[in-house]
Amino acid sequence: NYAALIQQQIDEDKQNLREKTVYGLQLTEEKLNDFRDEQIGQLKELMDEATKPNKKITISEDSKYKT
Repeated sequence: NYAALIQQQIDEDKQNLREKTVYGLQLTEEKLNDFRDEQIGQLKELMDEATKPNKKITISEDSKYKT
């Protein structure tokens, strides 16, 4: 179960206090070759979003919801 693997890696990271942790599984070249172009694009977009520096959350007020 992938979620259990991620949780195990998080728990191990907390114990080891490693400087940089990589979560998940490595994809082999063989597995990547089985992906469709669209899936590769989605993985790239996910990586780009996950590795963006200085993530900021902006909360804007919407007059529609004001009471």
